[in-house]
Amino acid sequence: MKYLLTPHMFNQISNRCWHMRWKLLQSSFLGFVLFTLLQSQINFSTPNVLVWVALFILFFSLQALIIASFIFFFKSLPSQKAKTQQWYKFYRTIEWCEAIIFTFLIPFPTIIYIYMIFI
Repeated sequence: MKYLLTPHMFNQISNRCWHMRWKLLQSSFLGFVLFTLLQSQINFSTPNVLVWVALFILFFSLQALIIASFIFFFKSLPSQKAKTQQWYKFYRTIEWCEAIIFTFLIPFPTIIYIYMIFI
């Protein structure tokens, strides 16, 4: 059975996006700082647009942080460097668990933000 989302495919994506890792972390950090500053400005009389912008910044920052962590996790696969079959199986199991987690984690902030808009 051939799987669409594999650790090897995630590794290839991570290698292509490796140059963006620090930009994503910086934008995530700056987004969290901006959200904190906007949060202190939001009162009971604040226009709804500012609240939605602050929430967009928060979810954008979360998305950037998740993508940056994805790039760092899948840059190199330990199973490719394993010396014995036992370590290879162990590393492969961990890589598959990470792949499953990131498959659900990457779209999560966007889905929650879209859900929040419509509800």
